[in-house]
Amino acid sequence: MSPDISTYSRDFQALRGPEELVTLGSVLGWREIRHNWLEAKDFTLGLLACQVGDIQFMNARETSSTVWQGGIPDDVVAITRVNEGGGFVDLPSGTMAIAAGDVYVSTLEDDFTCHTVAYQSVSIIKVPRAHLRRLGLAEAALRPQYATTPPGSPADVLFDLFESFARRAENGSAVSARTLVTMRESVIRMAAATFEDSILPAPGFPATAKAFIDSHLDDPALSPDTVAAALHVSRRTLYRSFADEDQTVASYIRTARLRRVRLELDTAGLVSIGDVAVRWGFPNGGHFAKLFQDEFGIAPSEYVRAARSPERDPA
Repeated sequence: MSPDISTYSRDFQALRGPEELVTLGSVLGWREIRHNWLEAKDFTLGLLACQVGDIQFMNARETSSTVWQGGIPDDVVAITRVNEGGGFVDLPSGTMAIAAGDVYVSTLEDDFTCHTVAYQSVSIIKVPRAHLRRLGLAEAALRPQYATTPPGSPADVLFDLFESFARRAENGSAVSARTLVTMRESVIRMAAATFEDSILPAPGFPATAKAFIDSHLDDPALSPDTVAAALHVSRRTLYRSFADEDQTVASYIRTARLRRVRLELDTAGLVSIGDVAVRWGFPNGGHFAKLFQDEFGIAPSEYVRAARSPERDPA
């Protein structure tokens, strides 16, 4: 069944009071986020909203000195991009500044307070948690949080996609049922990726990842993808955890395997170099020889001859 679509827009103009804002929220289906009109001076607001099934999008521009309070219901997550302007947010953990270009995710059920200093343009997308769980999103990404995402997350593409779609729908352009279904699934997948990006790896996580890799070096399927899956994090989170290391995840796996090859060539007596290389994940002999040379500064055949030489220093 194709999801329903609805749109709402409002020209950039002054609001007559908090009651009008509440009415707009009801029209848009944003009753779940509670807004309290705590302070307002010359408040003007422009809105473009679109709802595709149970996925909601809003692009809002406001000029004011305002304070908002709200919370996210436990069945919904929200992604916000600050397009222009900014302000700051009071959270239980402290105050977080928000500025143009920031993207942040929120799953906080308790009220938080957002201060708009003078002008702010934001885009917001809300997605039911059930959709993200259906895609296997790690629960760590859905814990109560209010956090910025790192540069390069899919959020910018996500917002641009939804805004262009909303404007098309607002103008009355025909939208097929297939397009609606595809649009909805695309938004859900990019939202899941954005939330995964917000997970910060624990300080000791690289050591945990390396220990797992070291104990699975003989697994032919070992790769960054399988490591991430086994440790219940996204591949991007795994990569970010190695950002301060001197190696990437893939290079750590490769180097650790090469060292296992060298150790076996040292201790296994008369063995085939090719057999040892294959056993540790290097099926291509020529490629293995180059990697070994690059890592240890000597060809594997020369290394074996030196290792088996009776004149070799045992140390």
